[in-house]
Amino acid sequence: MLFAVKGNTQFKIDDADRDTYLKLGYDIAEQSGNTLEVVENASSKKVSWKEYESLVRENEELRKQVAESGSGTPEALKGLQTQLDDANKEIKSLKKQLAAAATPPDDK
Repeated sequence: MLFAVKGNTQFKIDDADRDTYLKLGYDIAEQSGNTLEVVENASSKKVSWKEYESLVRENEELRKQVAESGSGTPEALKGLQTQLDDANKEIKSLKKQLAAAATPPDDK
């Protein structure tokens, strides 16, 4: 079952009406469980060339920043994994200490 969706309005439509509603500015969605998932956007929903160029430049800048910081390198990820492993060991140790401190002493 297809739906034409625009703002808070939605209509059940036949596949034959799909192009008509797209031209009228509606998105086409399919029902997935209890929600609608958009499968095709209206042709009127386009990004301007100026906005596209701006996003491309921003993407390039962010990629450069990531590359310069080295945060995406395998070495950096391995270092983070080591830190995580060390932290998990410390957590286990602290949990043991806490359990030992919470256990009442034997009075025999």
